[in-house]
Amino acid sequence: MSVRSDFDPAAIPAPARAICEVLRADGHGAWVVGGCVRDHLLGRAVSDWDLCTSARPERVMKLFARTIPTGIAHGTVTVVLDREHFEVTTLRGDGEYSDGRRPDAVRFLDDIADDLARRDFTVNAIAYDPIAGALVDPHGGLDDLRRGVLRAVGDPAQRFGEDGLRVLRGARFTASLGFDLDPATEAAIPGALKVLRRVSPERVREEWLKALKAPSPSRAFDVMARTGILGVNIPALTAPTHDPAAWERSLRAVDACPPPATSRLAALLHTVDPRLLEGWLRTTKFSNEERATVVALRRALPLGAPGGWSDADVRRWLRGVGRAAAGPVLDVAAAVDGEAALEGLRARVDAALASEVPLSVGELAIDGNALMSALGMEPSRALGLLLASLLEQVLDDPTRNTPEALLALARASRSH
Repeated sequence: MSVRSDFDPAAIPAPARAICEVLRADGHGAWVVGGCVRDHLLGRAVSDWDLCTSARPERVMKLFARTIPTGIAHGTVTVVLDREHFEVTTLRGDGEYSDGRRPDAVRFLDDIADDLARRDFTVNAIAYDPIAGALVDPHGGLDDLRRGVLRAVGDPAQRFGEDGLRVLRGARFTASLGFDLDPATEAAIPGALKVLRRVSPERVREEWLKALKAPSPSRAFDVMARTGILGVNIPALTAPTHDPAAWERSLRAVDACPPPATSRLAALLHTVDPRLLEGWLRTTKFSNEERATVVALRRALPLGAPGGWSDADVRRWLRGVGRAAAGPVLDVAAAVDGEAALEGLRARVDAALASEVPLSVGELAIDGNALMSALGMEPSRALGLLLASLLEQVLDDPTRNTPEALLALARASRSH
């Protein structure tokens, strides 16, 4: 694991450093902390720079002209400087976590080490003082970064018992960071599953989507399977995990499938009954679009033996899945069964798409109004059936898609 030997203060955005300078000038400590420090030390792009301070939230709001009380009850104020937003959180210690997600109350602290002691994993419990140029790492997070190990801060059972989401984050971090889970940390996960059950479906969805965006999502889902997280998150998937060969195939498929996350999710869950899958996606608060996409991809599998398909079969398959979904369906099918199993279908689909063959009655070279005018028909079910029949004939032979040819076919059909 390539890890920086020091923290480059120039990486911190100028407004974030300015916030720290204002806080220090007012007599308070100020640090960048958590994921931004971790990612910078790993040489990864940092999306958000989070700050912490010994200043109380009310003082932070007085020191800066533009602030938003984002989570002031828990010490978080968003400071807006140079049109950029930075979360500034007062050092804190947490009380009881009766809901298994958020502390019932917090107490504000003055010592950065005390604040870091309540964080989830050592690699997220590192702070940097940009004014003093000092890294604060009381739990060996830098060494864990170098070793590529994800380890809970302090007692893992206590950390997981406080917040059920942490076990899911731990699984996800193994994929997004490419780290191995510390054995003692992993051993504490099964005992915290009852707390995981209290986590909202929305947060479960968020962690799953983040895991699916990782270079190798299988790392996260393998952890979830062997620690029991899957049994809590998606019971419908527990049966396949009892078949080691089938589960390994699912893990290979999710890694082999290219993004987006919906395609990868369909590849991972390709053994789950579509009805159960749709119910789980709904319960877990996936969006309507996400749910429809994943279920459609799942229902399109397996493809069968496309090597024996005629060109008309390929066009009818395209009509069924739709132009936009054709590529993702082939990606998922190739991830599950291998590209060779497609038997050249991808090239044939590309050729059909390039030919712009009609896939719906609305794309025919003649419409219902023209047929009614030419044949003296009224709007009716018979008109719809006639258009559908014309589409079938065009799928058999796309050269028929001209107004003249379609009208001739329609007249012939009406004469019988």
